[in-house]
Amino acid sequence: MKILLCCTSIQDEHRTEDNEDSHYPLGLAYLQSYIEHHRPDKDEFRNLYLNNVDYEICYREIKENLKEMDPDVFGISIMTHSRVSAYRMIEYAHENYPNTKIVVGGMHVSVMWRQMVKKYPYIVAVRGEGETCFHDLIEAYDNETSLEDVKGIAYHNGEKIVVTAERDLIPDIDVLPFPKHELFVKEGKTMANLLTSRGCPYKCNFCVLDHTSRRKVRFRSGENIADEVEMLLEKFPSINAIWIHDDAFMINKDRTIEFCDAIINRGIKTSFVASARFRPISPEVVRKMELAGFCHVLFGLESGADDVIRGMRKGITKQHVRYGMSLFANTTMRATAFLIAGLPGETDETIEETIEFVQEIQNIDYLYYEDIGISMIYPGTEMYTMARATGKINDDYWLTDADVPYYTAEHGGVHTYEKLLEMKERIEEGVALRFMLAPKGFLYQRKVIPSLIKYSLLHRMPESINDIVFSTLAHHPQLLKELIRGAIIGDTKAEITKELAKAFERTLAEMVMKRANLTSETRRNVFISQCYAQECADDILLKAQKQRLEEVIYKLSGQDDQGDIVYDKNVRGPASLPLVMRTNK
Repeated sequence: MKILLCCTSIQDEHRTEDNEDSHYPLGLAYLQSYIEHHRPDKDEFRNLYLNNVDYEICYREIKENLKEMDPDVFGISIMTHSRVSAYRMIEYAHENYPNTKIVVGGMHVSVMWRQMVKKYPYIVAVRGEGETCFHDLIEAYDNETSLEDVKGIAYHNGEKIVVTAERDLIPDIDVLPFPKHELFVKEGKTMANLLTSRGCPYKCNFCVLDHTSRRKVRFRSGENIADEVEMLLEKFPSINAIWIHDDAFMINKDRTIEFCDAIINRGIKTSFVASARFRPISPEVVRKMELAGFCHVLFGLESGADDVIRGMRKGITKQHVRYGMSLFANTTMRATAFLIAGLPGETDETIEETIEFVQEIQNIDYLYYEDIGISMIYPGTEMYTMARATGKINDDYWLTDADVPYYTAEHGGVHTYEKLLEMKERIEEGVALRFMLAPKGFLYQRKVIPSLIKYSLLHRMPESINDIVFSTLAHHPQLLKELIRGAIIGDTKAEITKELAKAFERTLAEMVMKRANLTSETRRNVFISQCYAQECADDILLKAQKQRLEEVIYKLSGQDDQGDIVYDKNVRGPASLPLVMRTNK
C-alpha cells in the first residue's frame, strides 16, 4: 500500500522555524519502522515532518505529495498546537482524494477522538499508542476486512460512531524495531532523539499524558538502548549529542544506573541531554550520569511555591529539589529547571515564594533563564476540567482555529492575561540574568553571583557576561593564575572563587551604574549604599539557606529512594507491565 504520513505546522507562537537541529517526530519514525518490519516490501512510504514550517509551506508540501503519490492511506499525527493545520489537510485530502483512507492519531486525537470522528465521519482515529494499532489497521485495509476487529480505534460506520475494544499497551518495548531516524536525520545534523522508556505514573494538573500511557511506565533495557545509540553514532557521523525525550527519565534509580552502565561499559562516547525528574536522585545516579556523558539535564520544577507544587501532584518537594541541585553542583553537568507562571493556586505571594526559592537553588547550582512559560490549557488535563466547569470554555473550542488558550479568567482561569504576563515578568526580573544589568535587578540577584561565576567558567554564557568575567580577570592577573592552577590540578580554592566573585561584582556594579546613567556622585552613592544594605540582608538569608541545605543533605543522603516505580530488569514482557506506584511519598 502507498502510505503518506505527516505531522503538520504548529501555531505561530510556538513554532521554531529553520532549526536544522530541532527535535523530530519519533512517533512517525516508530510507525514506519514497525510497519516495514512486520510487512516487509509490501508498502511504499513518504514521511513528512512539517511542525516547524509556516502554514503555507506545510500545506504546499502535503498537497504536492498527495498529488505525486495518490496514497491509499494518509496518516496525520496531531498535537493540540497543530490541530488547525491538520484540520485543513484532512478537509483537503477528503475533498480531492476521496478514495484515500484518512487516519489520525497523536495526543490530541487520543483525548478528543469522539469529537473528531463526529466532525469528520470519514476518518479513523487511533486512540493511544500507535504502532500495533496502525499495523492492524493497514492489514485490515489491505485485506479488506472489517475494522471492528481492530482494537483501539474509533470511526463512523455511516450510522453511528463505532468504538472498538481498548488495545493493550505494548508490554515489552524492547521488541519494537528502532525508529527510522534516517527519515529526519540529514547530513550535518548534530542532535539525535531517543526514547528509553514510555509513560509516567503521575497525573500533573497541566499534563495530558495519562490518556496514552495510562499512568504505566515501561522501560527498555540498558543493552537495547546502547544498541540503538551505537547504531546512531555509526550511521550518522555528524551526531555528537543525543536528546532523551522520555516522559519521566530517572523515574527509578536502578534503571537509570543500568542505562548508564550499558553506555560506560561499551565505551560509547557522546553527549546526552535528558528531560528528567528531581526524584529519585542520589550521588551514585548523578556520578554515573556524568561518566556516561550527560552534559545537560532539564528538570520540570514549574513553581517554587509549596501550595502550587502540592497542587501539581508531581511527587516532589522543595527538599528533593535542593538535594538534587546540591548533587549537580559537584559536577560539570548543566541543570535547567523549567518554570510556569499562573498555574492553579498562583497568587502574588506564590510568585514571590517562587522567586525566593529559585534564587536559593541558583545559589546551590546556577540556573540560567532567558524566558519562562505561562500556563496554558490543554484538553484532557485537570486544568481544562476546572476551566470547563466555569462554563467559559467547552469542547467546541477545540474545533475552532483559535490558538491553544492561556489559563486566563476569559477561559475559566483566575487571572487576566495581562496579570499572567505581569507574574511571568516578575519572576524573570528575579531570576533571569538579563535583569542583573539594571540597578533593581542587580540588587535583587547579586546574591547568586558566586554560583554565576562558577557556571560561566563551565558553560557558554551571553557575551556581555563573558566580557565582564574576562575583564575582571584581566584586571586581576593573580586570580587568573590561581584559576588556571586550580583547573590543572582539579582543585580551585573556595577563597579564590570568592575573591573572583567580589571582583566580578564590583566590575558589574560599575557597568550597571554606567548603563543606568548614574553619573552624578549623589546617585552613585545612593546605589552603592543600597548595595551595602542588600549585602547585609543577603548574608543573613544565605546563612539560613546554607543551614537548611545542610539539614536536607543530611536527611536525604541517608535514604535509599528508588522512586515510585518498581523496576525489575530480569522481568520483561507482560510481567513488566503492571508497574505500580509505591505508597511511600
